[in-house]
Amino acid sequence: MDYKHTIETERDAAISVEAAKALYGIQAVVGTAPINLLPDPASAVNKPIVVSSRAEAKELFGDTKDYTNYTLMQSVLASFQAFTVAPLVMINVLDPSNPAHVTAVAAAAFEVNKGRAVVEQEGILLANVTVANGETAAVLNTDYILSFDTNGYLVVTVTPDGALSSATSLNIGFKKLNPSGVTTADIIGGIDVNNNRKGIELIDEIYPRFGIIPSLLLAPGYSKDPAVAAALEAKAMINGNIINSFAVVDLNAEGVRNIADVPVAKDEAGLMTRWLLPVWPMVKVAGKVISASAVYGARLQSLCVESGNVPSESSDNKDARIDAACLSDGTEVFFTQKQINNYLNANGIASFLYFGGWKCWGNNTAAFPRDTVPNNRFVKCVLMGNYLENRFKTEQLVHIGKSGSIKEMQSVVTNFNAALNALVPDVLAGAQILFSKDENPMSEILQGHWTFHVQYADYIPTEYIDCKFTWDSSILENAINTMLGGNE
Repeated sequence: MDYKHTIETERDAAISVEAAKALYGIQAVVGTAPINLLPDPASAVNKPIVVSSRAEAKELFGDTKDYTNYTLMQSVLASFQAFTVAPLVMINVLDPSNPAHVTAVAAAAFEVNKGRAVVEQEGILLANVTVANGETAAVLNTDYILSFDTNGYLVVTVTPDGALSSATSLNIGFKKLNPSGVTTADIIGGIDVNNNRKGIELIDEIYPRFGIIPSLLLAPGYSKDPAVAAALEAKAMINGNIINSFAVVDLNAEGVRNIADVPVAKDEAGLMTRWLLPVWPMVKVAGKVISASAVYGARLQSLCVESGNVPSESSDNKDARIDAACLSDGTEVFFTQKQINNYLNANGIASFLYFGGWKCWGNNTAAFPRDTVPNNRFVKCVLMGNYLENRFKTEQLVHIGKSGSIKEMQSVVTNFNAALNALVPDVLAGAQILFSKDENPMSEILQGHWTFHVQYADYIPTEYIDCKFTWDSSILENAINTMLGGNE
């Protein structure tokens, strides 16, 4: 035992940096969290919760170094540590009331050392811990106290005047979270007869609950399952009956070692629309193996913040802030630019390229190469289109129910044209909103139906630059002649 007669400091391993707050481009992430560490684990089950910092994530969802089993922590790591961007809307589906999500562990003997017994396992639920000395059960908060250490391990502290004060070992039994019991159905979720939502279905509640537009939808790791990717795609098309979003999904290529085989995994998963960005392989961040979707989601959100909360920049060729690209077992992989271009980008898959540092690499959505229309093909163009549509729907909704007067119609045109003009020429090449007679026949006006028409074009991300270099002997000849002439 060290006798304390000094001054000491400690350094938290997690870097504490104020995260840049996004107003648009916000991620909604579905997965699992170590909620056993919370005073009330049920408070963080199947409920969208807005988190603005790593400290807040720890308070509301728990903390762990196990990023494989607790997938929400992957987005916490990528967003708050790698890119320092906030907020996240997090949805945990790991539910202690679901028998499949819990494992019972029979009582076993644990040594008491200096009044404490430590159970070195994560996920233990305090409400289901039993402690006994031999056959005699002990009383919580009378004979012992329960807590967690910094590793998330259970600590049983014997009270000095309790029945266990002289015990050298304790029989401790418990139940713990079982993240492997979480299924595709749990992530996808649904709506029960009482209109209670679970899983991905809870994305519908984000805008009405918080006024937050969930621009980017993720389920790190779980989105490798085609059914989960399809559920995210459906929610990206429309959620809350009003919002358009974009899903970043992981590609299931577990057994793939040859990059040439990766496009087959995309086709087999049926990923082929503009609502999706498939990413591959996995990555290492702060030495931890996490899903590529967590990094791409964080990168896209950070770019939106950096661009004044408008998704006007592509993630292509931007710093990925990863340590390495790797497979799920942690094996690091290195591919040439040509390999990534020909096998991944050419098939609507984004990846990572090392070129003076790791870069996000790829502009195309899952729609490419089947669809080459810019606002379907390019990620940046899809996000820009979503942004404009979401702004129109959320800002002009106030006109629903009002008198359909000429003044109201002109108000829509004037207000939205002002919003569009503010984006020209930096973000948009040009844009206008029109209310024309041809698109608004009297038969529709009499039904209270208005039709507006927005015409716009945003800038296309640069895919290819060519520059021809010519060796010209006349330049050398002129230089020599000039030199010789100057010596005469």
